[in-house]
Amino acid sequence: MKKNLAGLGIALIMGMATTVYANRCPNAWPAEGENYASGTIDSTNYSYEVWRTGYAASLNCDDNGSYVVYSKDADEAIVRFGPKFDEPKTFDQHGNFSADYKFRTKGGGFGTPFYLVGIQGNTTEPKTEFYIVDYWIYEDADTTVFGTRMGEFTVDGDTYDIWQNTANNYLSAQGDISYKRYYSIRRTKRDSGHVDITAHFKKWEELGLKVGKITDVMALVEASKGEGYINFFQIDYFNITESADTTGTTAIAKRRAPNAHASDRKQAPLKYYKPDGARAQPGQRVRTFTR
Repeated sequence: MKKNLAGLGIALIMGMATTVYANRCPNAWPAEGENYASGTIDSTNYSYEVWRTGYAASLNCDDNGSYVVYSKDADEAIVRFGPKFDEPKTFDQHGNFSADYKFRTKGGGFGTPFYLVGIQGNTTEPKTEFYIVDYWIYEDADTTVFGTRMGEFTVDGDTYDIWQNTANNYLSAQGDISYKRYYSIRRTKRDSGHVDITAHFKKWEELGLKVGKITDVMALVEASKGEGYINFFQIDYFNITESADTTGTTAIAKRRAPNAHASDRKQAPLKYYKPDGARAQPGQRVRTFTR
């Protein structure tokens, strides 16, 4: 696999009193013949994950400390990076989560591009996936591809429409399961700004969308579609913050790092969730993995 991919810089912040500096940021691409790569940022609970179906997808860190997410000829490419929690808690047992980010995107080729950029995470008790999407391009002008519209609310300078759908017969380590997905989709897409993540949790609960115990809150870049299509995201920064108290913060600083080692790579079976033979819609993964 060709590995001439540029990089990506990230600062991730959690609400504690000690400052920890990561001595690496990831350079990761699935090995040839594999569709999944993952790893951790040293001495932290921060993780990165890269999935792809098709030719190429990667997460890289360049010399100036900015991140690049790249895909080419990929049916679907998904990159996530951010904190995971060994002991999941409900959002009201955490501090307030927020994010600040800035990125640029380029693309070109054949086919219709599909992008989602924002926040994505998972919960247990109940099992759910959640998405806060600030930037999007998709071929279906009708946003009902996200399921049933549940409501709307205004935060961070714009209105978000809230949607819910169900993932049915999703292969997991526990066998085939079904669970809910929640989406907040910003009406006016943007490539920089502030996201009050906890405000979305509260609104979903108000609408009867149960938010369980949070296992991760991560930055998401999802891109797909197009024979010959190149998706390229230059991420200047994407900071995720939990303000647990006012005594200080824990900061994971940007730093150049070596390539992810082979031991970081894991092969997972491909996902097959394509109703009626259609291309997978947002959130309908064409991959799966073992947690």
